[in-house]
Amino acid sequence: MSASMRQPFPLLEIMPPVLNDVVLDFVWDQQKLWSLHLPVTQVSVAELEWHLDLPMWSLNGRPFVLTPKEVAQDPERFRDQYARTLAADTRFPLHLLVRPNRLTVLDGLHRLLKAGIEGRKTVLVKMVPPARLDDIAKVRTRS
Repeated sequence: MSASMRQPFPLLEIMPPVLNDVVLDFVWDQQKLWSLHLPVTQVSVAELEWHLDLPMWSLNGRPFVLTPKEVAQDPERFRDQYARTLAADTRFPLHLLVRPNRLTVLDGLHRLLKAGIEGRKTVLVKMVPPARLDDIAKVRTRS
């Protein structure tokens, strides 16, 4: 599939530049991601914790304004996200995209935050090679 066939991520124009090398520029399907047959391994929480400082979550309908670290630091103020974090099932691996310079979380940010809150040293992960991105991409609809 060519990149032009992928459904573009609709919030790219308002996304903060700090997320440019973290968030994919196209819409992907979570069920397709979860159905990829990839080996499970472990990665240290320390290697991934930089994600917790990124404004990945919405607040009051505004995207890209809340960091997971802010949620952990003020669970009373951010009750919904904190509850979602505590409910996350860390038995399921995170999905990480293998990029040239670092690993980035595709799916599992709440599980990563929970692992950090619980003081875990490692998390289960599945590494997604860039060659598999077409397998999870949503395709543009013809109009």
